[in-house]
Amino acid sequence: MRTILTAAALVAVFGLAACSPAEQADAKADAQTTADKIAAETKEAANTVATETKDFANSPEVKQAGAEIKEAAKEAGTAVKEGAKDATVEAKQAIHDATAPTPADKARQDAK
Repeated sequence: MRTILTAAALVAVFGLAACSPAEQADAKADAQTTADKIAAETKEAANTVATETKDFANSPEVKQAGAEIKEAAKEAGTAVKEGAKDATVEAKQAIHDATAPTPADKARQDAK
């Protein structure tokens, strides 16, 4: 954007050099009017975007979506916690089963 404005300013300066003082004044006034208009439109567009973004963020739909995401995350956390508990119980049972003496081992132990 700055490059375009700089180029436009240079064209205006070189163009003004070939004009009479009255034409230069008119051209300068036109350029200033155009620059003011562009600045005002840019500011208005920025304000519009800011307002629309704020309205979007505060909309009931977005707030509802946020609440649903929060609830889903809570449910996922609960499911993971319960799954970890179950996995722990199963792992302990598997370790016990793998290390516990078999009935034949127990009988041999008792016979000694």
